[in-house]
Amino acid sequence: MLLIDYLEEAAEYLRTQIEKRHKLEDQYRRIYDRDIKREISLVNVDIKKKKSEVTNQLLLNLDEFRYLKVYFPELLDAFMEDDYIGKIISSKSWLLYYKPLPAKEAAMKMGQLKMFRAQLKEAKKFIKTWVGTVNAKAFAATFPILKGRIAGKLNKGEVVDAIEKADKELMKEGWLLLISDSLIKIPLSKFSNKIIKFRVAKMQADAKVKYSRGRGTVAEAAALREYKKVSRRLSHYENLVIQILLANPNFLRNMKKSRNWLSRDKLSIIEKIAKDVTPRTVKERAWLNEMNKKLSMDIPSEEPPSKTPEKKPKPKKKKSKKTKKAKKTKKKKSS
Repeated sequence: MLLIDYLEEAAEYLRTQIEKRHKLEDQYRRIYDRDIKREISLVNVDIKKKKSEVTNQLLLNLDEFRYLKVYFPELLDAFMEDDYIGKIISSKSWLLYYKPLPAKEAAMKMGQLKMFRAQLKEAKKFIKTWVGTVNAKAFAATFPILKGRIAGKLNKGEVVDAIEKADKELMKEGWLLLISDSLIKIPLSKFSNKIIKFRVAKMQADAKVKYSRGRGTVAEAAALREYKKVSRRLSHYENLVIQILLANPNFLRNMKKSRNWLSRDKLSIIEKIAKDVTPRTVKERAWLNEMNKKLSMDIPSEEPPSKTPEKKPKPKKKKSKKTKKAKKTKKKKSS
């Protein structure tokens, strides 16, 4: 299945579910029924699951996602403007601008970004103590990273918004560097330590749940609540590791190829997670042919279909007077 086919189906599914939710909410405003409220919460869970699935599919099909940007940018823009899946696609569009860099260049750029973000942090602290309007030119002279991002006389809130926007942009640039082959092990190592921590915490929380059974509803409920909280945090960091690995599919493929999975050596946490994650490979030329075929089928032809002309009956030839007279004379002679 092509990625665009999946996205079309996902958009249609979300549309039907969101419309269903609107109808249920209208019913609930008229009739405060507990069953309707429960049904609304179930629909919300379905919508959340589908949105998460769309994000996962974009990462699994990252090569195809990037080819869409190269060969069919207008089509990708149309999907980004969609009311139901547009925001999800836009949230992962920064991955389209990934370019592999040499180790030294990536490390140098990362150092610059850290310096810029530290400058923004200082600017945010400074603006909190400010009273009255801000002269953008003077403020940008103190914090050069904001040059071109603010202009004129601004109030405090507008400057804070500009700082936060700049910080988000720098963060995305930083992640584009962190997923490069030379730096990707930094976030993977950080999150693998978090996974170890929360796996231990989950085992301890599970033991508390088992111990608290039959010892009173309050203690049991508190232990169960703690277990669910730890499980969510563990799942969050495991998903982060999966997303980082899928953000650089070539690194993931090379890692899986280089590892001898039949050896008795103990697998690391990252290797255990990577074992069950497989990005989809796409042959560029074959994919392009399939896309062109798909789009040519979807576009209706402008010319109306040609109708086969109906065969008109041939007019009967009228017999001339000479032939009639000749036939009469033949009949007379024969008699």
